[in-house]
Amino acid sequence: MEIFFEFLSYLEGILMYALAIFFLFLILVSVHEYGHFVAARKLGVKVLRFSIGFGKPLIKLVSKRETEFVLATIPLGGYISMLDTRNQDDIAPEDEHMAFDKVAPWRQIVIAAAGPFANLLLAACIYWVFGLMGSIELVPYVGQIEEDSPSYYAELPTGQEIVAIDGVPVESWFQFSMVSTRRMGDTGVLTITTNSDAGERSFDLPIENFLKGKTPDVFADLGLQPGYSPVIGVVQTGSVAESAGIQPGDRIFQIDEHEITVWSDLTDAIEQSADQAVTIRFIRDGLPYSIEATPQPRETADGTTEGFLGVGVQPDTRQVRYGPIGSIQYAFTQTKDFTILTITSIGKMIIGKVEASNLAGPLSIGQMAGDLAQRGFRDYWQLIAMLSISLFLINLLPVPLLDGGHIVYAAIHMIIRRPIPLTVQRAASMVGIFLLAGLFVFVMFNDVLRIWG
Repeated sequence: MEIFFEFLSYLEGILMYALAIFFLFLILVSVHEYGHFVAARKLGVKVLRFSIGFGKPLIKLVSKRETEFVLATIPLGGYISMLDTRNQDDIAPEDEHMAFDKVAPWRQIVIAAAGPFANLLLAACIYWVFGLMGSIELVPYVGQIEEDSPSYYAELPTGQEIVAIDGVPVESWFQFSMVSTRRMGDTGVLTITTNSDAGERSFDLPIENFLKGKTPDVFADLGLQPGYSPVIGVVQTGSVAESAGIQPGDRIFQIDEHEITVWSDLTDAIEQSADQAVTIRFIRDGLPYSIEATPQPRETADGTTEGFLGVGVQPDTRQVRYGPIGSIQYAFTQTKDFTILTITSIGKMIIGKVEASNLAGPLSIGQMAGDLAQRGFRDYWQLIAMLSISLFLINLLPVPLLDGGHIVYAAIHMIIRRPIPLTVQRAASMVGIFLLAGLFVFVMFNDVLRIWG
């Protein structure tokens, strides 16, 4: 029976991942193609088919305007098929004015650009909702510093709050990571500004080929860990801490001769004091107190013995919430920042400052979608917003078959006052097919190495 329930749990996990991936695909592609669809309709171009996916239709509905709405078998994108005299022979003369190739080039540009900008708008809307909902963010306090690391050489002090990276204000570890990632591939210094009772101080961390590895990690590259204030959040019933009189809210500042500035200082001191009496000094309601306690010995998984007090940390958090107007500014900032980050990353990848193996393909994206769906609503929609911005940028690349390629065709048409010959467009499309196919094979190879390598 136990094996049966494990099997059911396994199937449930697979179903969760499948639904997360399907919904992600459905949202991103539907919004993109709907942008093209609305623009085409508004600008007088007849839409013959609106398809999510390629290949044989699974579901097909026909509207009053004779547009087919299709859900197809191969979930690798989508498309809208418009009336076009260049590849359709049975067009009635009275309908030719509704053909894509017969409308003004500026209309073709708007129709081609509408899909990517619909993705950008989706991301902004998601961030606007996030702003209205608000969030509880972890305050970026400096934790343990690794020896021989950039943080170590810059003498970055533990226990202080990080308030800016390279002059850009940050209020959470998420913002810290986003802003730091802008320096991907750089060599030089990354400036961290901290705040304490003594005021603000800046520290220049030396970086070399920052985040250039196959698995970039901001914290590992800088040699620092997120820190938490040494404030007691939980006292376990029946523990040594409860017997000694420690209470939630107590701020530990010293254990024997060890100064405690972050939570990891506390755990290190306790773990090294198994079965040894220690003096714990703390602040409660603004007043200093001192108690004696003997950490209980406990065997770890590797067979060593460490001390155990029976307390848990009270995370340093702040509530971040914006009103309807403030959320617009928040949405604009978040969308702009991730757009700039993506452009910067692509540029550095092209010139070799960042490993191309960092590119994620459909397998990695699917894995992320499933993982984040299990973590919660916000994380999953954060991924949708980021991927939507990525789609916005990728589709505007001047590559044949992509929207950017169609924009280039129409722009050249406007300049030379005649359309590019269909034979030239078809030849360029073949080049585009090879480029996109090569990119697809490359990212799939990356995915296989990343997941199973």
